Amino acid sequence: MAKLKLILTFFLFSGLIFSSLAEADSLVDSFNKRFEFVRQDNKLVEVKDRFLGKEFKIAPLVHYYKNLLQNEQLRLNQKGMDYKTFVQNTFEVNDQTTPEYLVESLSTLRNIDIEKVFSNPKFNEILGKFELKIGEELEKTGLITLARPQDSRFFYKREAIYEITKMFFNMAKSQIGEVPVLNTLVFILSEAERLVRERRTFHQNMLFHYLENFSSSELGIREGESAIILSSIYESKIIWYAFWESQAASEKWDSYGKNKFAITLKLANSRLAQQQGSYETLGKRHDFAFMDATLKGKKVIINLIDKKDMFSAKHSVAYYYENPKLVVNQRILLQLAQLGLSFVNIPQTIKDFSNSYFKSMYDAQRLTEGALVGYFESKGQRQMAYQMMKQNVNPFEF
Repeated sequence: MAKLKLILTFFLFSGLIFSSLAEADSLVDSFNKRFEFVRQDNKLVEVKDRFLGKEFKIAPLVHYYKNLLQNEQLRLNQKGMDYKTFVQNTFEVNDQTTPEYLVESLSTLRNIDIEKVFSNPKFNEILGKFELKIGEELEKTGLITLARPQDSRFFYKREAIYEITKMFFNMAKSQIGEVPVLNTLVFILSEAERLVRERRTFHQNMLFHYLENFSSSELGIREGESAIILSSIYESKIIWYAFWESQAASEKWDSYGKNKFAITLKLANSRLAQQQGSYETLGKRHDFAFMDATLKGKKVIINLIDKKDMFSAKHSVAYYYENPKLVVNQRILLQLAQLGLSFVNIPQTIKDFSNSYFKSMYDAQRLTEGALVGYFESKGQRQMAYQMMKQNVNPFEF
């Protein structure tokens, strides 16, 4: 009997070792496949994401919205379809109130002649020029650069691509007279600028997960390099006019990022302490921003950083285990509604406010979810990592 217990203990212990080794291998494999560390003169000078494209192409975004519009028109024109009820059910299934003007905005998409818009010569000419100009600008900042640890002003001193986009807004308005073509073009230009710019943030949040949860030796970097990588990531978030913040980052480069991250973590923990009574159970904490919970009988992943929307202090929900497509479906409708809103006959101030509300329901949340991609990749859960990529609703990622 004693011998049998010894054998069972050996196999149990061996299983734990093999499991740990497998998890470690998964970490090293996923981390090295995604991130590249560039060194010069024995110093870490750049962190790149191998999955970010090296060239800017507008086609993925154009095809993405053309397909979304075609699919939504089919749904809008489907015989027997109660479209208002469909939209309301998509949001109310998780106790989310359908935003005002959402159904009305989406319903206007029924009237767009999609083929006419997307085949318009001037529409495509302006998009081609935009692609070229933005591509030139992005080469200056490095489209795949997540951090420049040795340059405390790398991102701050770069010209914002938004200025270029505004120039193309004016070009479109002066050269296109057809409202459906103009509104769709301006929308795509705006989305292109935003989605390209925000890709870096999404991938930086993937890196955050690894830097928080694994030691420098596990990640294959040197002691102290994690801190200056964090500093560079936070330097990239400094608004162009905040010269005082840029100066502070430069003066305290070795600790700037760590201090910023500590504030983020403290805020997440504080919000969790305030709201933990909203959940039946709290499960595993995945990282600084996410953890499992049970909300009204449903197993979910909650976002500890971002609010549900601009009017709610509640945590946003990143994922419903029993309804995997719910979040992405909601976000697609919110994306399309922002185009549809341009056709709704209401004052511009109401349009601007509604647009801000639509974005508040998903825009910041989807970027923070980059950390969940890092979590699931590090665990070898490729399907879940892919799900989080899809929830980013950014065609430049596909």
